[in-house]
Amino acid sequence: MTKFSRDLSPDQNAHLCRLIKAELAPRIPKQYQLAAVLGMAQSNFSNFLEGIKGASIALAVRVAILLDRTIEDVLGLPPMPALKDEQERRYPTRILAARAAYLDGVPLNRILPVLTASLKYEGDPGVDWWMKMMRSKALAMPGSKKDTERAIKLVESGQTKGTARSRVKTRKRS
Repeated sequence: MTKFSRDLSPDQNAHLCRLIKAELAPRIPKQYQLAAVLGMAQSNFSNFLEGIKGASIALAVRVAILLDRTIEDVLGLPPMPALKDEQERRYPTRILAARAAYLDGVPLNRILPVLTASLKYEGDPGVDWWMKMMRSKALAMPGSKKDTERAIKLVESGQTKGTARSRVKTRKRS
């Protein structure tokens, strides 16, 4: 599961550091010049190379642009899957919700079923609704059309688990 955040994980820091040492340091051997090209203070860059400090996503983006690589390659992540929505005209926010859910770490087995779902009513329910559906496990499990309709009703009503318990009826005193 891929999760993007502002600060890099230790594995991402190590991968970025190896990449800088292997591909940028031989071209720009003076550390203060390389730090300036990367938009960092030389002391912070030195601490990053020694493993004392971590890097931010801004450094990774800058390295990706300098080396003409994808951000996934610079961070050592698997490439982003090509998420497509055949009904994007009908549901314009669904593909944006799918990509945001992927960046938030929602597994693909929860995102893909939502991208193929159709709703009975016309119009786009909005990005929040789609995100709630993708975070829910309801559509990720195999089931029937009846199960899918039940899951959609649960999300629409705001319930996340099962149905609400019915209240116990008490007898009225006469």
